Amino acid sequence: MALIHIQKLKRHGWEEDFPMEMMEEELLSYSTGLLDDEREHTVWEEWRLDGKIVKRGAHVTVKKGAISGAVVQLF
Repeated sequence: MALIHIQKLKRHGWEEDFPMEMMEEELLSYSTGLLDDEREHTVWEEWRLDGKIVKRGAHVTVKKGAISGAVVQLF
């Protein structure tokens, strides 16, 4: 039984923005995903209550050479 911080926000479908609170993780549905292309490797995760997002996170790793290519395109 792990407690995690959650926050119900209007932009995620809640009636209003609520302050952050603690909730049992087992009461939430959890999903994760992955994006991997030539520029980045991204892993994301979301926790939902009643089908609405209450917490999300992402970890993005930029692959070698992706930044220099983007900077060259600016010129």
